[in-house]
Amino acid sequence: MIVEWILIIAIIGIFVIIVRRLPEALSEGKTTPTASPVATPTGEIGTQALARFKNFWEKISPFEIKKQSAPLAVPATTAPAATPSTEVTEKLLVAEGDAFMEQGKIKEAERSYLRAVAKSPKEPKLYNRLGATYLKLRNYSDALQAFEAARDLDGSKASRHYNVALAAWQLGNLAKAREAIKQAMTLDPTAQKYKDLSAQIEG
Repeated sequence: MIVEWILIIAIIGIFVIIVRRLPEALSEGKTTPTASPVATPTGEIGTQALARFKNFWEKISPFEIKKQSAPLAVPATTAPAATPSTEVTEKLLVAEGDAFMEQGKIKEAERSYLRAVAKSPKEPKLYNRLGATYLKLRNYSDALQAFEAARDLDGSKASRHYNVALAAWQLGNLAKAREAIKQAMTLDPTAQKYKDLSAQIEG
């Protein structure tokens, strides 16, 4: 029961980020990375669909979240029909975001990853990527929320706990940083970067 509540709280936190940033991401200009063959998505989520998406999450209570099978999915009736050749998939958005990251276009990468999260809200890898963009932007508060969501969805990887520790340490939350890095080192006691971060936290 406690684990379920922790997961619910983590998901609520990351949805706050999405609801706050997704409208901005979709309204800003979409620039396709010059070195990437991935086309910039167009018309994926219309104005009405976006409004419903935002209002939906503003009305949901924490108790109702468990009942939603696909909480972030925009209703099919509100999204324009797409042919297989033009459909914007989660993988396409991730590839686009990765290309932007390689080019140092962090804000563009953030927009791509936000849209990918909206398509697959239960995929922890997407939250890790989103958290990485916030680290680059030195937005450690949002980075911590994103990394905690990834960890709560799948805490079996040491790197997920390391990311939480790194963001918490940058925020000055030493108690949370210590707890997270301890868990990372328990899962992978040989990784030198975990030991280095632990020493920095304790230093």
